Amino acid sequence: MLQQLLHLAEEHLQGIDRNVPELRDLDSKSISSMTSQTVVNTIMQQAKKGNTFALREMLSGVDTDASHDVIKQLQGPVTTQLQNKLNISSEGAGHLATMALPIILNMLNSKVKTAQHQGINIQDALEALNGKGGGILQSITGLLGGNNKSNKTINSILQNLIG
Repeated sequence: MLQQLLHLAEEHLQGIDRNVPELRDLDSKSISSMTSQTVVNTIMQQAKKGNTFALREMLSGVDTDASHDVIKQLQGPVTTQLQNKLNISSEGAGHLATMALPIILNMLNSKVKTAQHQGINIQDALEALNGKGGGILQSITGLLGGNNKSNKTINSILQNLIG
């Protein structure tokens, strides 16, 4: 499931490097791949630590504005990682993070909206997990591996959204 999420994120970030001058000499596909991995892994690491806000925002069905608090929380860690991984300036990495974060946080929101219009309420399904065996945190971190009922539920939800 995580690989599918990373692939979807990479597709959404194609060509993002065109807006960062210092990235023009680097391979565009590598930049998209590295950026998507960095953002998704940061979101997952935050979820493992108990901060599920970014993942919940990704599944909210509401567009996430670039000025949203979740983006502000993720921007520092993502910028630092991109700077180190791509060997670029903090300004270039910050610009890349600023562009990539809303794209990735919004990549599932349109699919959540479509599911809601078809009568599937993703939020109800996620909230139902809150009271079951470790709640949403355990279920979300189950994306990284796990086989209990909550993990299967969250994976099923994401599988339906990702396709």
